[in-house]
Amino acid sequence: MNDTPRAKPKRASRRVIRIWGWTAGALSFLSPFVLFGLSPKPVQASTNGAQAGAPAGRQHRPVVLVVTKKIIYTQAPTTSVTTSGSGPITYVQAPAAPAVAATCGTHPC
Repeated sequence: MNDTPRAKPKRASRRVIRIWGWTAGALSFLSPFVLFGLSPKPVQASTNGAQAGAPAGRQHRPVVLVVTKKIIYTQAPTTSVTTSGSGPITYVQAPAAPAVAATCGTHPC
């Protein structure tokens, strides 16, 4: 048995702890930029505007679809019941809520 007390481990100085903190902060700030720099770049289209994979002489033209629908009612609806594919829908008026006086402590709001 050894009766001599163990030596305490030496603590790092404030300066060393600050250096480690600044280093960790700088690395965590710069890591996204490094990761984005290492990611693969998207394929560039040719300079004449042709779509990638399309024949060289053919240019990509956008397709624009314009759908216009106009609904004209010739008669007014005869009932208040609307039917859809799932069943009839009936609209019912909710009862009016009773009037409640609001107070804030000892005086009205």
